[in-house]
Amino acid sequence: MNILTYLKNLLNGSNSSNKNNVDSGVSSTMDKLKELQDYVSSQYDTVLPGKTTLETEVPTYERYEYTPPTDEEITQRAKDEFSPYVDQNKAAIVSEYDNKAKELNANKESRKQLYEDSTQKLKQAYDEAAETLSNDSLKRGLARSSIALNNQAAANKAYTQGIDNLLSQYNAKIDEIDKELNSLDGKLASALNAFNISSAAKLTERINELKSEREENIQKAIEYNNSLLKTEYEQGVDKAKTESDLYSDALSQTQKENELKGALSSEEKSQIEKNVYEKVVEILDSMPFDEARELFLNEPIFRNSLSDYYYYTLYYKYR
Repeated sequence: MNILTYLKNLLNGSNSSNKNNVDSGVSSTMDKLKELQDYVSSQYDTVLPGKTTLETEVPTYERYEYTPPTDEEITQRAKDEFSPYVDQNKAAIVSEYDNKAKELNANKESRKQLYEDSTQKLKQAYDEAAETLSNDSLKRGLARSSIALNNQAAANKAYTQGIDNLLSQYNAKIDEIDKELNSLDGKLASALNAFNISSAAKLTERINELKSEREENIQKAIEYNNSLLKTEYEQGVDKAKTESDLYSDALSQTQKENELKGALSSEEKSQIEKNVYEKVVEILDSMPFDEARELFLNEPIFRNSLSDYYYYTLYYKYR
């Protein structure tokens, strides 16, 4: 699998922000492999095949950029949404109590008119009764008698009591209306306060809804962008695997061709094998152990360039 495992480890768990680091790591590793390839070629006086690079580029997909609103922006949006609702309902509450006040004041005017009409009728009835008594006393020659005076006194008393009753009833009703009018301010304040509490709860509920929407949108953006990253990675792996397979085939073919060109003496071969081993050690030791291990175990050039002895010496170190 060669460089693919190393590439996979670099990409594992990554996102678009560390793409440059991935590219840098891969480039550095490819430089080391090229260095080893050139060294082996110089030792055997031959040329190993170059890495096959496919012309097709791995596409990069445009990410979904989502800028989540701040808590302050969410709160302001909720307030803006609720502003017409609050204004309309407050106006309706105030209007309701204004209408009640108008009705009560109209009732007061109606009671006043009724009182004035009633007193006028009572006065008219008294005047008619007094005139009747006076005419009757004159006819009977009793104008200055005690009977006439008693009748007049009784009529005056009845009139006075009637006026007092009408005034008492009128004042009682006006007091009742005034008390109801005076209570309207307190009732209006209570109604507005109850509405404020209710609207504040609704506003808080809306703010929480918008915050939940924000979290959902953030998660959707992350999932979408991760799916793009996964697609890019998989396509990159496929491209690298194809290039690796082509290189492995070319390397195997070159090795067979070199074997046909003639064998080296055992001393020359041993020295070259040792030189190649020391070069491999130098390259691997310059890398972090885990990266060196992945590279050694998965890159075909190490197995094809080292003798069994030297290969398994390193194999037991990195397995």
